[in-house]
Amino acid sequence: MTELAMDTVQDFHTGAEFRGESAVPGVHWADMRPDPAVAGIQGALEAGQLAAARMRFLNLTERAQAEVLGALDPHSVARLADRLPSHGLARACEQLPAGVRREVLDALPAGKRHGVGVILDHRARL
Repeated sequence: MTELAMDTVQDFHTGAEFRGESAVPGVHWADMRPDPAVAGIQGALEAGQLAAARMRFLNLTERAQAEVLGALDPHSVARLADRLPSHGLARACEQLPAGVRREVLDALPAGKRHGVGVILDHRARL
């Protein structure tokens, strides 16, 4: 019987040997739990606690803010963004893919949408 090296795995059903990095197949998994940031903000919005939802949103990083904006339904985005600073919303929107960014912008109230759009256009030209 041949001695197997430490980085070798043998498939006992077929007798095939796998060496090196291919010896151990990668494990693929997905975390299916709801995003706690989205859940917390959505819960505050549903409870009518707009100020609490906005404070939670403002305490997130720009990347996390972008993920929250992309995950919320359009009505929730409109309620959340109504009194948020346009510049901060624009910076969060810059983190989103173009299609999702368009959906988020379309969900904003008209005045806020215009302000965020102007900021995004200006920053794109820089």
